[in-house]
Amino acid sequence: MEPSDRVDLAHVPGFMLGRLRVRPAVRQLMRDDGEEEVLQHRVMQVLIALARAEGAIVTRDELTMSCWDGRVVGEDAINRIISRLRAVQAGIGAGSFKIETVTRIGYRLLRDGQQGQESQGGAPYPAPRPSRRRLLAGAAAAAGLAAAGTVGVLIWGRGGDRPAAPASIAPLMQQAWLAIRQATREGHNQAIGLYRRVVTLEPTYADGWGALGIAYAFTARLRDRAESARLRERARAAGQRALSLEAGNSYGEAALALALPTRGNWLAQERALRRAVAEHPQDEPLLFELALTLLAVGRITESLPLLDRIRERGQPTPSVYYIHGGALWAAGRIDEADRLIAEAASVYPTHFAVWFTRFFLLLYSGRAGAAIALAEDGDNRPSNIPETEVEAVLRIARAVRSGAPADIDEVLDEQMIRAHQGTGYAQGALIAAAALGRVDAAFAIADALYFDRGFVVPDIRFTLQQGTYSPPADRQTHFLFGAETAAMRADRRFAALAAGIGFDRYWRESGSRPDYQRA
Repeated sequence: MEPSDRVDLAHVPGFMLGRLRVRPAVRQLMRDDGEEEVLQHRVMQVLIALARAEGAIVTRDELTMSCWDGRVVGEDAINRIISRLRAVQAGIGAGSFKIETVTRIGYRLLRDGQQGQESQGGAPYPAPRPSRRRLLAGAAAAAGLAAAGTVGVLIWGRGGDRPAAPASIAPLMQQAWLAIRQATREGHNQAIGLYRRVVTLEPTYADGWGALGIAYAFTARLRDRAESARLRERARAAGQRALSLEAGNSYGEAALALALPTRGNWLAQERALRRAVAEHPQDEPLLFELALTLLAVGRITESLPLLDRIRERGQPTPSVYYIHGGALWAAGRIDEADRLIAEAASVYPTHFAVWFTRFFLLLYSGRAGAAIALAEDGDNRPSNIPETEVEAVLRIARAVRSGAPADIDEVLDEQMIRAHQGTGYAQGALIAAAALGRVDAAFAIADALYFDRGFVVPDIRFTLQQGTYSPPADRQTHFLFGAETAAMRADRRFAALAAGIGFDRYWRESGSRPDYQRA
């Protein structure tokens, strides 16, 4: 394990620390004379994060990644935990370890007899370096890509006129790139931790700072309002650092643009992303983000070549599959959407995003029976999704198949209740209402989702356990231009909705038109 990896006490094996036997799963320290102490959960996490660094410095940022799941926490919170560990050091840990503060950098755990900073004549510690395991893993990945003749492009996403990144951080940049491709909370946390290590090792590498800023900005969109604001500030700081090191650095410019709230800033983000993609034409996260930006403002046809480029590069991630499939469907290319989602299902058969995309593609394209059969196949339901969620969409499918007004009213009443519980539920309820011909209900949900009119939709997307959020300024809009919501776009009220959200201003200033207006 590395300092940037999450400390999950249930899965950390016991180990010896001087005279102490450390048992993480039960948070217990047992000294060789029989004395025992049980630590608080966070205190044990920090002890493990420091101990596994094997004498290297662990920065405060690395501690937040490993022990606070990457959440932005104040210095007081870390100071309190370190103070408690010092009390443990002076008590049951006496003669086993000590914790040393490295001013303005972080902390280091020294086992009994291990020399610290003061015994080295006050010489500063060298910057922490990646472990042998991490270097070997990254080198192996780079070697595999080099065999295909694409290592320089895949790792850095550059054209040939850009200098290569320093060799000391190549494996870390590759790992961060792979992590951010996941488009998940965990992947974003990993990417942030890896990019932080990059700029620690190479503090004058502008692209490293810019990439860190982009990772902060991506993550900010999925966190609660307070954490989102702090992450945006970090994104701006990292982007500015990149630009101070290299004027016009495209990653730095993209970080500053992506740090803005999504709503109302599509044009600034599109322009920054286009500049970055021009300089890094094979950078999948940038290509994907540009495609998402175009989808968010109804430019579906223009997003498809970007998604095609990602797919041509190799095995797409589940998020690329379901976005690409939905875009093909919205563009009226339903046979291609069917083939793509069938391919995705063969690779990721129970991934929740792929499964639900396949289900709704069947349901809302006139194949309710096939959707019901998919949902009733208990052996192939999506992973890590409560059965109640599958049963809820199954009830929608049965109402669609019956077509009875009473059945439709009943299922939409249920969906309206769910719309009050989170943004993800509200999106699903809006789509169901539009697809089932209840356009008034669809617009009522849209009013709540984007303008807090009628009722307030909580920022949480689904459940607290899932832990993702959609603050008002970052709420998704691409589904407003999907095939399922065509009835809304055909209604005269959609023009007012588009103006209120800010689409009209974007279309006017960008000189573009959404697909549905062209049709």
